[in-house]
Amino acid sequence: MQNKIIKFLAYDKKVAVMCADTTNIVEEIRKIHDLTPTVTAAVGRVATVGAMMAHLEMKELTDNITIQIKGNGPIGSIVENISLENSKQGNIRLYVENPHVELPLKTNGKIDVGGAVGHQGYLNVIKQNEVTNGNYNGLIPLVSGEIAEDFTEFFAKSEQKPTALALGVLVNKDGVKKAGGYIINPMPDCTDEEISNIENAIKNAKPISEMLDQNLSLEEIAKIVTGDKNIEILEQDLDVMYKCNCSRDRIERGILSLGKEEITKIIEEDGKLEAKCHFCNKKYQFSLEELQKIKENAK
Repeated sequence: MQNKIIKFLAYDKKVAVMCADTTNIVEEIRKIHDLTPTVTAAVGRVATVGAMMAHLEMKELTDNITIQIKGNGPIGSIVENISLENSKQGNIRLYVENPHVELPLKTNGKIDVGGAVGHQGYLNVIKQNEVTNGNYNGLIPLVSGEIAEDFTEFFAKSEQKPTALALGVLVNKDGVKKAGGYIINPMPDCTDEEISNIENAIKNAKPISEMLDQNLSLEEIAKIVTGDKNIEILEQDLDVMYKCNCSRDRIERGILSLGKEEITKIIEEDGKLEAKCHFCNKKYQFSLEELQKIKENAK
């Protein structure tokens, strides 16, 4: 079953809304990186906002977004890379420095994502285009480490875009039960009354993961969080996949870049090399003969 992302318009096209069910991709990430429940909740939120940004922020297949989150919590760095496969499918890959961190639940029974990520640090969003060499860098201090609040601040400060953002991951003993999120962007012609309606609707709505767990459709969720029963679908059948672009050639170029001296040291000390991709954990083996051949072309 694919992940589901749908774009909507509310209040006579004056409000853009995106809702996402990312349960499957977050579960896939949990398995790939062998994540604890605490890290799954944190990383799942980052993966979900990345999935939505693929269809919200990216227009060209040559566009590329990298998200870096570095807090003072035990998780360490989280790095996510986002690209487009085609107009309907985004690709993400993700790396977390310490995947096995586990913290006690907060007093309200919720997973302590802020404690795991850290309340101090930074969120950095880098946007690039391979063809035009366009480059954008938006760096802000972390607000709470809870991810949704941090990205809401990013959209407001770096993009001057008023945004309501919710992210949620529901984890049980078997893995990811539900994961998803929504982004609401009022247009300039949205009235104060309509914004007030949205604020009240969000305040009264259950967390996104709970609504998904109740098997509410994304359309039903969009109606609940906007307070508009006449919401219209703008674009559907949007998906996101976990796709790593590592390859043996890429790893080989990395070894080559170490230089002749460093490769010689590896040959003398180990006689072979195993390289692992941080994003997908795939391992690449290089024999003594292969290393000697790479060394011949090194500087």
